[in-house]
Amino acid sequence: MIRKLKTPPILSLLLVLLLFSFALRVYRLGDKSVWWDEGLAAWAARQSLGEIAQWTAADVHPPLYFWMLHFWRLGSGDGEFGQRSLSAGIGLLTVAATYRLGRMVGGAKTGLLAALLMGISRFDIWWSQEMRMYALAALLAVLSLRTAIRFWEQNRLTDALLYALFTTAGLYTLYLSVSVMVVINLVWLWVLWRAKERGRALLRWSAVQAAVLLLYAPWLAYALGRIPTWSSASPVALDVFLRIYWTVLTTGIPVNVESYYRLTLPVLAIFLSGLAAILWRGRRDWRVRRNAGLFLLGLLLPAAVVYMVSLPKETFFYSPQLAPRYLLIFAPAFYTLLAWGLTSLKVDRRGITAIILSAIVVGVAVYGLLNYYPGRVLLDDYKALEATLRAYQRPDDAVVLYTDKDWPVFAYHHPGRWWGVPHAQPMTPQSADAYLAPIWNEHQGIWLVVTPYAGINDPQGEIAAWLAARAAGTVEHRFDDKLLRFYARSQARADTASDLAPDAPSPRPVENAADNIPRLIGYEQPVREYQSGDAIHLFLYWDETAGTAAEFEVSLVDKEGTTWQSLKISVPEKEPARQQVDLLVPPEAPTGHYAFAVQPLSGGKTLRFGGITLRQQQRAALTVADVNIPHPLKVDFDDGVSLLGYDLGTDKLHPGGTVYLTLYWQARQPVKHRYKVFTHLLGEVFNAASGNFLWGQQDNEPLNGTRPTPTWRVGEIIIDSYAIPLQAQAPAGLYALEIGLYDPATGARLPVLNDEQQVKADHLLLTHMPVESD
Repeated sequence: MIRKLKTPPILSLLLVLLLFSFALRVYRLGDKSVWWDEGLAAWAARQSLGEIAQWTAADVHPPLYFWMLHFWRLGSGDGEFGQRSLSAGIGLLTVAATYRLGRMVGGAKTGLLAALLMGISRFDIWWSQEMRMYALAALLAVLSLRTAIRFWEQNRLTDALLYALFTTAGLYTLYLSVSVMVVINLVWLWVLWRAKERGRALLRWSAVQAAVLLLYAPWLAYALGRIPTWSSASPVALDVFLRIYWTVLTTGIPVNVESYYRLTLPVLAIFLSGLAAILWRGRRDWRVRRNAGLFLLGLLLPAAVVYMVSLPKETFFYSPQLAPRYLLIFAPAFYTLLAWGLTSLKVDRRGITAIILSAIVVGVAVYGLLNYYPGRVLLDDYKALEATLRAYQRPDDAVVLYTDKDWPVFAYHHPGRWWGVPHAQPMTPQSADAYLAPIWNEHQGIWLVVTPYAGINDPQGEIAAWLAARAAGTVEHRFDDKLLRFYARSQARADTASDLAPDAPSPRPVENAADNIPRLIGYEQPVREYQSGDAIHLFLYWDETAGTAAEFEVSLVDKEGTTWQSLKISVPEKEPARQQVDLLVPPEAPTGHYAFAVQPLSGGKTLRFGGITLRQQQRAALTVADVNIPHPLKVDFDDGVSLLGYDLGTDKLHPGGTVYLTLYWQARQPVKHRYKVFTHLLGEVFNAASGNFLWGQQDNEPLNGTRPTPTWRVGEIIIDSYAIPLQAQAPAGLYALEIGLYDPATGARLPVLNDEQQVKADHLLLTHMPVESD
């Protein structure tokens, strides 16, 4: 008879736990827009290994992660899910390594509980879903800890080699990994003191450390002298830093930490009780105290290093803003120590107390996860714009990013060659000519990507003016707060500006289009998930060689067939072959699945295709009866925007102070475009630093970007608050407080209307405020 092998219960539980942990790390992995640092990583991964080494030597992180991402993307592709899956896999390995570490110091139960806490940690899930090196640094740290302990206890050459390998790899991943080596060596002094043959132990351990330094020496020799020596840190009080650190470890939430005291303080009490139980147990076993000291020092020393490095000061090294991600490196040590303490709390025989306390800790971790995934939304930041570039750009066309402030995000979406207008350089007619002339002379046209930052260093629009003065023709495509303009050098190129490029990607086919709408041959949509109030940029592809001019209605419909938004379009006989249709998602549209529909206005069947998921983000609308406006007004702006009044937190101000302003907006009709609000404090004395009379300013979309103007419901009151800092050098006098709205893509201000609804001005003067000297 063949005996059936049984899987041990521990291994079965571990397998389930690993699968669950992996699911948490890949769930909605691609459903988040690439941010600045991720775009930088994706850009670096496209370079050669030598170019990556050269770039990272002058950056703030070593090259190992970028080398790994370079090879990973060859198989995964450039998509958000594919490139982030490297970090997700590393996160899974960290959970497994945490189990092995916990089992080694406290047994199987400790290992399982440590792996569970690591697996459900929002902190680790967060950075296991990012194209960054922090998850890899945490994995290598836990592997270094484990192999160091094994080497101390068994003196095996294999463990020594593995420790050297993992520690060196950590140093090639994150400079902060040196703290791992420091922590291990400090605890090793205790090991040396307890050793029977101290000379031999010293020789062996010194040889291992020498191997690490020898392996790391080539990088140090190459990078020293190139590493940045600047500081961007801001002061953070020590108690605030400690609260952030503890809240991130227990809940994974780095903001509004004061709101989580009731959750984090009980976990702190449990942690300290468990630590006391470990130390009590270790009174007869010095190795228990050694391991507990190793983990505890691992929690404290790197945190101290992060805090001291982030203090603003003159530094010989990079001094960054304080960020929780730097603390991830020893998170496995925390979860292992916490699990070890919980399994050491043997207050009763059945362990009921330990089970209850473990449930509390797990419950706090799960609570931190509740609002994590709903916040992951893949926005159409550059996707529709890049799709348009791919459709129309010819090999002899140049792409210019205007400006390059968020260049890594653009570079992620546009892997081809591009030029960037420097965002930190004020633009003059002379500098615009010096920058653009070489590009213009070598290409048949320029695609100018106009970002919201364009007006900051080029308020007079010198770049656009230079191109417009020389172009034979222009074509413009609008995408929310960005514009894509093509400036053709010759009339021949201008005539083909709206023709699809020979290598343009093929659109998605529309099923049954031949029977219902023969000319519709395909469509393109940049993303599949939107929020209420978003603009959907849909692209329809038409057969330009057959048929006659026709009119259609394009709609957004839910699964029951209810139309939530529609737009009438005209399709000429020949062009365009690709037509952009912008559908605004109504703010009141409920969460659910939607599709697009096209129907001829002359009659005929409705053709449904595509699909999106919509998430409702709107709260209950406030009306005039719900608010009390201290300073009522009734000022109408163009495009349906009205200001009903304002409120001021103070009527007097001192240099270096802050004006707290609240604006009360209302939409008279649906607002078509997205606008930013500007708030200015204008003095009587010229400000040489700003080049005008401006001494205080805050610009952003309403409610700090959370309520773009197209999301306003007709009649709804939008309570919009601003904190306007007044420069410390501002002289005493009377200051004007003015506000207004402008198009972030062009800088054009939204006109203020008079009673006859005619243009009156481009700004609104609210009041005057006295500024008194201190």
